[in-house]
Amino acid sequence: MLFAVGLALTATFVATAGEPVYRYIDADGVVHYTDRAPERNARPLKLEAPSGTTPSRPPAFYSAEALREAARFAVRIESPTPGERDVEAHGAVAAASVMPGLVSGFHLVYQLDGKSLSPQPVDDLSVSMGALAPGRHTLVVVLLDDRGAERARSVPAVFDVPSASLANNAPR
Repeated sequence: MLFAVGLALTATFVATAGEPVYRYIDADGVVHYTDRAPERNARPLKLEAPSGTTPSRPPAFYSAEALREAARFAVRIESPTPGERDVEAHGAVAAASVMPGLVSGFHLVYQLDGKSLSPQPVDDLSVSMGALAPGRHTLVVVLLDDRGAERARSVPAVFDVPSASLANNAPR
């Protein structure tokens, strides 16, 4: 369907340029548009020029700003995984992924138990969570655009840091 619409639009632009456009349906029922008469007695389509003003140049559909505005971003926590039970108390790393990708000028805020892990938003896909107290924790990652507005937020990842056991404290 989109292909046919594209062909119809192409036919409109060609027709406004003064070239004849012919429409025909083949034996399989497929509609075709062409600038050559498919048969000897074929008549060209009568297309009227669009009324009103037309833009002097086509809009920039693929400009970086247009893509940035139209993109639906998603943030996902890769580590620690939701429900993980044996997260290390020291040196644990929070990692996230951003779809379709981390755009230049965008930043991430890693929030552990409702508090930011860093004083400023970062542009890193992973950060150290520092020393974690034993117990249950919740990690959320927020994507901010270049103006500081929230564009996406991850699903909270709840994970557990175990209490230090006697086996871990035993001399080696």
